[in-house]
Amino acid sequence: MTQNIFVYMDFQVTRKREAGKDSTADLYRVVRNRLYRFWKGASLQWTDITAAMVDDFGSSLRAEGLAVNTVNSYLSSFRALCHTALREGLPGPACDPFAGLHLKREETAKRALKIAEVNKVMQADYPAEPSLREALDLFIFSYLACGIPFVDLAYLTKKNIVGGEIVYYRHKTGALIRVGITPAMRLLLRKYGQKGSPYLFPILSAGKDGHEAYKAALRKYNSLLVIIGARLHLSVKLTSYVARHSWATEALRQNIPVAVISQAMGHTSEKTTRIYLAQLDQSVLNKANAKITKKAADMFLERA
Repeated sequence: MTQNIFVYMDFQVTRKREAGKDSTADLYRVVRNRLYRFWKGASLQWTDITAAMVDDFGSSLRAEGLAVNTVNSYLSSFRALCHTALREGLPGPACDPFAGLHLKREETAKRALKIAEVNKVMQADYPAEPSLREALDLFIFSYLACGIPFVDLAYLTKKNIVGGEIVYYRHKTGALIRVGITPAMRLLLRKYGQKGSPYLFPILSAGKDGHEAYKAALRKYNSLLVIIGARLHLSVKLTSYVARHSWATEALRQNIPVAVISQAMGHTSEKTTRIYLAQLDQSVLNKANAKITKKAADMFLERA
């Protein structure tokens, strides 16, 4: 394997892409390009990576005005790439240049809507603006479906409907998610179901459902949500993440057990939680979601 780190990074980007891990591939590509610019296009060897070099790279990223969490993400990915190379037998420094790297996540701005704002979204309508109305409906469905992430929503197909539930695996974690289909959700499914398309929503199309097509759809969706949020004078910038954060926040406010929330959102980071969640009855989750979304769904059904 080459001693040139940039060549190795390109190899890893390709490897992740072929494994279907497009988000990781995108992140590695960004880190590679940032590092290439920092190193001024010269050949970067494994022996060039020192604690001082890593520190200088981090300082250069911060000097560009990048957010703390963004810098942390880039440095964490750089560290992961280097550690992977070492495990694969590539020669590296005698001491780990990342040993003294401590990445502390910065609390991000609140991204959850107040319940009064959620209700405002549910009552909004844009009959003369089809693009805005579709974006609004996708946001509403995401909230009603336990905060389903946009990437999972985009790839839902008719095969994901099993009985009275939507059953899918999260793209990010691989966790199995089951969500009971409420009347409001069913209304939206019927509204956007297209003959000849395997997808439940017109976000992607057969033959044009690759990662680049998904990213383009996400950019369009978020740009439309920003317009909707501005028109409704919401307290937070409306993005695809807001539906998920808002559902979880409302669930917590209504004293839904954290274990139920974790299962609904597909979190798998804590082993103890995963073991406990496996013992939950699916009806508990479906009842919890019905309770959380009832008022919002009633308002939406009244509007529809």
